[in-house]
Amino acid sequence: MIKKIKTTVPMFLLAIAGLLTGCQSQPGEIKARKALRADFSGNWEMDYSLNDSVEAKLDAYFYRMRRSLSRQADGRQFETGRAVPINPGTAQTVLAMAQFVEKISRVQVMEIEQTYTDIRVDREGTFSLNCHFPTQGLEQTNNPFATEVCGWDGHQLVFQLRLPEGLLVQQRFSLSSGGDQINVATTMISDRAPEPFTLNRSYSRFDKRNRGFTCEQTVQKGKVCTLSSEPEDLPPAPDAPKPMIMNAD
Repeated sequence: MIKKIKTTVPMFLLAIAGLLTGCQSQPGEIKARKALRADFSGNWEMDYSLNDSVEAKLDAYFYRMRRSLSRQADGRQFETGRAVPINPGTAQTVLAMAQFVEKISRVQVMEIEQTYTDIRVDREGTFSLNCHFPTQGLEQTNNPFATEVCGWDGHQLVFQLRLPEGLLVQQRFSLSSGGDQINVATTMISDRAPEPFTLNRSYSRFDKRNRGFTCEQTVQKGKVCTLSSEPEDLPPAPDAPKPMIMNAD
């Protein structure tokens, strides 16, 4: 049984809300598909070779914005259909979104504990993600600062944080068919931007007991690895979770 820990909204998430919020709405509402539970349990480390490039994603985003500007100049409607004006202020909002999504998706190592009814995602250097899966639909928790939503959308595990005035942060976990890779798609939606901004981060499974190196991506030196001081070949913990039977809905 996973010990449930109440999730609190990180203060840096609340701080950025003032920069990116616009008119009030309910963006990104999920109409969850039937749960097809995948087993995410284990230890995972970032695979930089499969990650999205922030610069490439921004280039593609601004290319679409320029096309929309051209359509506005010709008197045609927004390609996306969203009533958000494109101007220098919009560009600053998109840059702020990209910087924020990149910041919260820097997690290099994850340790995931999972049962049929609960999951806990411990992420190195930041807050954990926790969810108790309801019998049907998604779990929703309200507090004075935000609405937190989590659960299964088909085979994907979804965590959403809905902040005031139309700002939403979402993370979708997808497991590869071989079970050795996790993709985490982190998305931010703001009423002040013409479309969401998403970054994908890939993680590979590793055996924590035999992990000899710790790697970190740096701006100046690229990927830097150091020898880990953790002992190798440790026996499994006596309370290690038992194998799960998934997709038992």
